[in-house]
Amino acid sequence: MAKTDAAGAEKVLGSLISVFRNHGFEGASLSRFTESSGLVKPSLYHRFPRGKEEMALAALTEVDRIFATHVLAPIDCEGDPSQRLKLVRERLDKFYESGSQACLLETLSGVGTPPSVRAHVKNTLDFWIAKFTQLSKEAGIPAKEARVRAEGAVAAIEGALVISRAQENNREFKRSLESLSGRLLNR
Repeated sequence: MAKTDAAGAEKVLGSLISVFRNHGFEGASLSRFTESSGLVKPSLYHRFPRGKEEMALAALTEVDRIFATHVLAPIDCEGDPSQRLKLVRERLDKFYESGSQACLLETLSGVGTPPSVRAHVKNTLDFWIAKFTQLSKEAGIPAKEARVRAEGAVAAIEGALVISRAQENNREFKRSLESLSGRLLNR
């Protein structure tokens, strides 16, 4: 029974992430959530009594978990920084489906999004930047420069995701991933 509950919760979170990725906070509606998750409105409100704001925070928390335990996890491993970054690049590519998927951070950072959700987005970006800074420093880049490089790397990924979706072409996203070694590790 517990496995079924966990699988159900995972499905609901995946549905929330998908709806928010595709429609942002303003465009996400109860009907879209029910259609995507297969749950009826009372079930959604039972799981998320504070409504859409709580759903957005749950979606962000799930993405945070995925990034901490999988996508950015190689940064915390031992070994050559370039090999660890290669794993991160591969996982970013898979998570964003080669640039065809929107970033939840971008779609939940706009006007109309509640302050608590935007604060969570900021904290998530700070986490990404801290992880990339850590890797850069381990590659011998001075701390202040490592931070600037990490900010630039995150900006390049986020911008490339927007361009890739707008142009319906993943070239820019692929280029942003390929440029990470130069941005973060090379002197």
